[in-house]
Amino acid sequence: MNILIIAGAVSLIILICFFFLFALYSLLEKEKRAFWRSSIVFLFLIIISIIFFLAEAPLKNWLFGTAFILLILDLVILVLSPLKRKSTEIVGGQNKVDERDVIFARFEYMEGAETYEEYYGRRPEYKKIDDEIRKFPDILSHPHLEKNLLLSALASAEFDFLEHQLTQVSGRESREKSQLPPSENTRIIKKIIKYLGSDHCGICLLNQAYVYSHVGRGPEHYSEEIKLEHKYAIVFALEMDLGIVASAPKEPVIVETGRKYVEAAKISIIVTNFIRRLGYPARAHIAGSNYQAMLPPLAWLAGLGELGRLGILITSKFGPRARLGLITTDLPLVADKSKKLGIQNFCQKCKKCAKNCPAQAIPYEEKVEENGVMRWVINREECYKFWRKAGTDCAVCIYVCPYSKSDNAFHNFIRIMAQNSSAAQSLSVWADDFFYGRIPLRRKSPLR
Repeated sequence: MNILIIAGAVSLIILICFFFLFALYSLLEKEKRAFWRSSIVFLFLIIISIIFFLAEAPLKNWLFGTAFILLILDLVILVLSPLKRKSTEIVGGQNKVDERDVIFARFEYMEGAETYEEYYGRRPEYKKIDDEIRKFPDILSHPHLEKNLLLSALASAEFDFLEHQLTQVSGRESREKSQLPPSENTRIIKKIIKYLGSDHCGICLLNQAYVYSHVGRGPEHYSEEIKLEHKYAIVFALEMDLGIVASAPKEPVIVETGRKYVEAAKISIIVTNFIRRLGYPARAHIAGSNYQAMLPPLAWLAGLGELGRLGILITSKFGPRARLGLITTDLPLVADKSKKLGIQNFCQKCKKCAKNCPAQAIPYEEKVEENGVMRWVINREECYKFWRKAGTDCAVCIYVCPYSKSDNAFHNFIRIMAQNSSAAQSLSVWADDFFYGRIPLRRKSPLR
């Protein structure tokens, strides 16, 4: 058989196998649009192959030769467009963030209370917009309970459970200290965290720029200066269920958020207690009102991912479809390094989260400097206002992000290509819109 026919046939078989796998994975993931569109391409390639085989020479040679040349050209373009991966840029001095200014803290200050008067007397620029948002019912409050009583009550129960764990986050360490080397401590801690439920864990030095300056909410006294002088931060990520996140911004999303925060609290408290029994101070930082440091930048330093356009961490395994946990300690450990994963480059091209954001709170524009960091800065007030309107924590941006696809061999192959090729990133942005839709279809949650 002519060498051109063999080469062309192999090229078509590769493409047919790729789209067969694409259709199969889409079916398993219940992605209807992606399944039908990849199936159509798969069938189209089979029909083309049959037509090519039925053609007479020399047309057959020309057709198969063209197929082979086009595939080679595509591969050459992907290989010869290496990605110069950008990283999060620190361009100036970073001041500690005051937790009192964090939007979740601001909405714990009720009109007439001392905290309300003190805060808005000191930060009057936030008063008008915050009072405007207060006109909408609080998340999981009675007006929202009426929409879906069972799921809203379940989410409330999860967050109540978290608040009851606050007495467990710290305590005294044992007098006798373990003398294991840092490398062994690191291995053991990561192994325990994986055993307890997270296989995506990293360690970094605790950068004081990411420790809050003053208490804004929680069991500690309001306005108290925060002194967190541990040397290391242990950060881990927990995958959120894709089928539930796909119902965003409906009630199942906040139930899944609460579930993952409960799991993160369990891991953090158990591991913190374990470290204290080894003779070293440690503190768990759990959701609700207990964080003394900012998790996303510490997770970036620990190598879990990069900050994305949508304003949160995009992890290398689960994209933004994850919740983070944090432990700080003086147990001697080996720090990981932050990674350049190409996510910054991808977010610059994609903008899918901005297009789908119901509050239009995610910027389309380039990064700007905020507190010494070049980043995309979301409109936090508009984002939170929509949360109050919806009665949930929204998560539309999390669902539509191309990096939120399932952590499996097929999508990991796409991620690796996008991590190393600028052309592959551009192709991925287009393909995600074509196969999954510029506005991805919402799904019925298994919780409903």
